Amino acid sequence: MMTRADLEQWLGDPPGESLAIGELSDVLHVVLDASRRSISLANPGELRELRFALIVLRDIFPHDAAIRTWLRSPSSEWRGLAPADLVSDGRIREFADLAVSEWNRPHVDDDSAVSGIERFVIHGTLLA
Repeated sequence: MMTRADLEQWLGDPPGESLAIGELSDVLHVVLDASRRSISLANPGELRELRFALIVLRDIFPHDAAIRTWLRSPSSEWRGLAPADLVSDGRIREFADLAVSEWNRPHVDDDSAVSGIERFVIHGTLLA
């Protein structure tokens, strides 16, 4: 199991690194599109948390549409709240923690339905 610190190092997201304006736009576009509710960030640290979560989610899911689906799906870890609800409620750290938990779960590769071969992605590595 990878910890948050391990993932930051593994995925190349050093804490404290400043955000470029393009990254800011990218992070907010994916999250706001999924939540359909406004969000309020208390400080720049929360924006870095969102960026980290998006980096983690992009390592799991093949495209942003799959991330948006995950963002809208109720989570049993958070009493049925969708991850986007956590963001809208200002629970940014918990949202990032949920992304790390999702990264640590085994995932079935979406292409398996097409190829008929069951494949799994574990810790960012495709296993046939």
